[in-house]
Amino acid sequence: MDVFKYLKDDGEAIAHRLNETVAEFAQWPQDRLFEESKKAFASLEAHFEKERMIVNNINDSEVVVPLSEKAEAQIKDMKEAIDSIIMIHIDEPGYLNALKNLAVKMNEHLRFCLDEYYPALADGLSAKDKENVNSQFENMVLS
Repeated sequence: MDVFKYLKDDGEAIAHRLNETVAEFAQWPQDRLFEESKKAFASLEAHFEKERMIVNNINDSEVVVPLSEKAEAQIKDMKEAIDSIIMIHIDEPGYLNALKNLAVKMNEHLRFCLDEYYPALADGLSAKDKENVNSQFENMVLS
């Protein structure tokens, strides 16, 4: 399994779900908006765990450490955005704006991951670490 292709595809699917939910906000019924938002939030959390699993398999790296810090800051920011969205009722005006904000943050995170973070993570893994990551990743995805 190509871990980084999976993460790319997964990240793009999550970003698409968020962007589509924002775009269709006025047309979709509230129950669908709520379900799509809930699925996006859960998918984001699982996606972040997969990214962290890879980082946990890399020994200190002058390249990976600062990029991981940037990724963690972005993740923290998105988790805070999710926490604020959860506190807003779906029919309140602030919900759409908060969801748009989360979608923008996810799009930025995805661009960062594809352009910088994932390539650095791939370079930071030894052959043995790649085997270990693939095994752990398969367990995460298939469980």
